[in-house]
Amino acid sequence: MANPPTLAQLTHSLTTQGLPTPHPSFLTPILTIGIQKKTPLAGVTATAKLRLLCADLCLPGILASTPPPSVLPANITDVKLAARKLDRDVVVQVLDVEDIGKSKWEQIELLESERKGETVKGREIIRVVPNEENQQPSSAATQSIGTQAAGNAGQGGKEGPYKLLMQDCKGNRVYGFELTKVAEIGYPPGMRIGCKILLKRGSQVARGMVLLEPERTVVLGGKIEELDKAWREGWEQRLREQVDKEARERRQGNGDEDLMDEN
Repeated sequence: MANPPTLAQLTHSLTTQGLPTPHPSFLTPILTIGIQKKTPLAGVTATAKLRLLCADLCLPGILASTPPPSVLPANITDVKLAARKLDRDVVVQVLDVEDIGKSKWEQIELLESERKGETVKGREIIRVVPNEENQQPSSAATQSIGTQAAGNAGQGGKEGPYKLLMQDCKGNRVYGFELTKVAEIGYPPGMRIGCKILLKRGSQVARGMVLLEPERTVVLGGKIEELDKAWREGWEQRLREQVDKEARERRQGNGDEDLMDEN
């Protein structure tokens, strides 16, 4: 009979997958239950990985202080630095995501269509037809609409490019921009808020923004449930507020131009 897994083995199994070193107090309960159930190391590792990916890395007791977790350079957001590269691997969590390949108003219209049970395929409008029993969309139709709407809205790693707001375990924040398409990056539900991303050593930084490329960007997965839920519930409202703000700024700009013309 194989020996039960140890804390050192579990820690090693996690860190070799690019994850930061968890605190022993985080791993011990998982390991104890695994030993009681005679779960092999691979199974305990899978459980610990999932819980770590769904944890807020900024909370105390999640990551070990020895060795110190890698964090973003202090001056990473300095726009005066035209170009540099990360000198270390850093695991960050996603706080916000924006598809900058579509206008905000176009995204709002897609969300409205989805809410009304409509999506667009080419020039054809597809409507969800309620079934006769309970006047709810059938499961097949719902699944089809959900898939199409996700594609239209750029979810699930499609469309883009995407701009991400990322945070390391010390709370330092930086924006990331898809220089080249990274397949796993997209709107929820394709990538959830709180998702962990490994920025590998050598990642390019330009004018205070990390340039995301497949070769040095590893999407580890996960989410932070509270952040993800709040983001999804407030997504359309935030888009509308941004559209209104941009409209006000344009009107103000036009007003200033009129005054200059009069003078």
